[in-house]
Amino acid sequence: MSSRYAAEPLPFDLDRVLSEYLNRQFQAIEVALRSDFQAPRFTELPERKVIGAVVVVRNKKDPSEDGFWACIENSQGAGEWKKLVLA
Repeated sequence: MSSRYAAEPLPFDLDRVLSEYLNRQFQAIEVALRSDFQAPRFTELPERKVIGAVVVVRNKKDPSEDGFWACIENSQGAGEWKKLVLA
């Protein structure tokens, strides 16, 4: 089952504690609905950088690039790919 659920932004004038609680609950609901997520597979990092994207790279020419990558917002507000390191 797949869903395109996304919670609306919370009103800015909500109590801080209530706002944080609701944010956590909405995020948990969204994660539960997307539990069948599989990261898209690429042979190299995509040129298009969408903040929040997660991809799997399997590069036969350069295996050092293999792994999960996430597009993270940098200090200038632009997306940049960062390799996820599993510990």
